[in-house]
Amino acid sequence: MKPQQFDKLANEAFGGVLAPAGFSNDKSRYCTFYREVSDGFYHIVMPDLGTRGAWYDVKVFAYSSCLTPRFEEIFPDDLGIPTDIFCHLGSSGIGPDPMEFNCKNEENFRRRFTSTVAPLLESVAIPYLEQFQTLNDLLPEIRSPLSKALATHYVLGREAGHALLEQQRERLGAIDSDHAKVVATLQLIDELLSPPA
Repeated sequence: MKPQQFDKLANEAFGGVLAPAGFSNDKSRYCTFYREVSDGFYHIVMPDLGTRGAWYDVKVFAYSSCLTPRFEEIFPDDLGIPTDIFCHLGSSGIGPDPMEFNCKNEENFRRRFTSTVAPLLESVAIPYLEQFQTLNDLLPEIRSPLSKALATHYVLGREAGHALLEQQRERLGAIDSDHAKVVATLQLIDELLSPPA
C-alpha cells in the first residue's frame, strides 16, 4: 500500500474510533491523532506504515510541549517518543514489541482494523493514555534520556534535574552539529542550567 493511500484510510478508520474520544488529526500531514488533556500535554496515537507498505503498527504515547523547544514546528508528526520503544499497541497492552497489522490492500486494511485494531484502541490504547494527565504522571515512564532530564527539571525542580541536564548538554555538545534541533535544545538546556536571576 502506498503511503498516501494508507494515510487516507487510516485517517478515516482511526478517526471513527478516536474522534468520539476527543482526538483530532487537523494539524497532521499524515495520520497522527492527538488530544490536549491539560495545558500543553497531549495524548498521541500514531499509525505508522512499515517500509514495504504491507503492514503497519500503532504508536501510543503522551507528550508535553515542554519536552522540546521546537514544539510548534514539529507537532504532531515529528515528536520524539518519551517512553522510547515502550509505545507499541498490542493485544497485551502498550509495550516494546510492535504488533504488525496487515494492510497489503484496502480490503485487508479494513478487515484487520475492524477485527483487531479498533477494539484494541478502545480497550487498550485509550485506557492506557487516561493514566497520563500531566507531565508529573508521565515522568516515571519516560525512558528517553533527554526527555527524562527536561521532565525532571520541570516536575521536580532545578536541583533534581541539574545533573541530568548537564549530561545531556555534554552529550549534545559532543555532536558538534548546527542542526536546528541540536542548537535549540542546547540553548534551552543552557537557559535551564543558568542561575536564576
